[in-house]
Amino acid sequence: MTERRDDQSIPTIRRPRGSVEPPSFLELFFDIAFIIVFAQLSQELTQHLTGEGAFETVLLLLTAWWVWVLTVWLTDLFNPRLSKIQVVTILIMLGVMLMALVMPTAFETRGLYFAGAYLAIHVVRDGFLIPSTRVNRTVQARSIRVIFWHGLTSPLWIGGAIAGGDTQLVLWSAALVIEYVSATDGWPTPRLGRTELASRIFAGPHLYERHRQIFVVALGEMILSVGLRVLPVGLATESVAAAAAAIVGALLVFQIYINRARELLAGASIGLLAQVRRGILMSHSHLVMVAGVVVMAAAADLAVHDPLRREEVAWTICVVAGPTLFLLGSALFDLVVHRSFRPRLIGMLVLLATVPALHVLPMYAALVLIDVVLAVTLVVEVTVAYRRPVAPGVLGRGRS
Repeated sequence: MTERRDDQSIPTIRRPRGSVEPPSFLELFFDIAFIIVFAQLSQELTQHLTGEGAFETVLLLLTAWWVWVLTVWLTDLFNPRLSKIQVVTILIMLGVMLMALVMPTAFETRGLYFAGAYLAIHVVRDGFLIPSTRVNRTVQARSIRVIFWHGLTSPLWIGGAIAGGDTQLVLWSAALVIEYVSATDGWPTPRLGRTELASRIFAGPHLYERHRQIFVVALGEMILSVGLRVLPVGLATESVAAAAAAIVGALLVFQIYINRARELLAGASIGLLAQVRRGILMSHSHLVMVAGVVVMAAAADLAVHDPLRREEVAWTICVVAGPTLFLLGSALFDLVVHRSFRPRLIGMLVLLATVPALHVLPMYAALVLIDVVLAVTLVVEVTVAYRRPVAPGVLGRGRS
């Protein structure tokens, strides 16, 4: 059985059709919990700047991100102002905080705590939704599909946490691949079919606003971390220069992200995000952008603590990987909403071309060079947008 459309008998916990309410205060409060997640991830990367350490950081980010995405869908599909939805959201937030607290030792001694918190979040969410949506079998089926697939991956999470070492990396990687791929395919489930990816079940403006907020939260954590990390090392000229370059880089990334935001909100492209497939693709593209910001925060930490360090391959990769990932994710999001992404793609290529120079420059100078590339990318994009003809009858598009 394949889901074709929503049932008309909508239970009271559903958002009203056509609702365009902004995110609630609780949703914003929930996102604040991810400041801890992003801080732990950047610290994990700086303390384990190896191939294995980077891989572990990626797994932790993918796990936390999946919790965030499914919670966003929860408050997008259901009314977040109802007390029962608020209780579920708060319980999920507590689970996220537990996951964040044990992240530094998730691959050492506290893997079971991390996996247990992750699985408990899904059990709480879908354990509430399945009986609460029994009036609407179509909606209920979505939650059953999601919990079915998490039930399949739960032995991998628990087994990996118990085994530890390389086995843990393999089993947790397999679990995440299964969860992400099954979602991309509509969670196909025996006797229930799959969620039709072309169905319109989201509120496009709300979904976009939630993703925009979590990206701003990631940038805020980066700026906060830079400010806190520069104080212990004193006011050495090079450290201050590195901190200033990191903050400028965060501001440039923010400006590139919001560039032409009014075009997106005013145009018909925002409606595309209401579809399941578009919503998943938007989440994946923002995941890449957030990953870029986390890596940029790690690079800023390294630069502030040792601004004169140079000729370190791992450090060079960290410095260039952050903004490159951001531009890649931003370009992917442009594809989702049918916008031009050529300047950002060119910016990525220029960043990769600067690797030889970054390798011999001290860390603070490398961050300055990255800022120059980002600034040029922004100027080119703004110039291209300004020269593009404005479509008749469309306000806010082309020159924003």
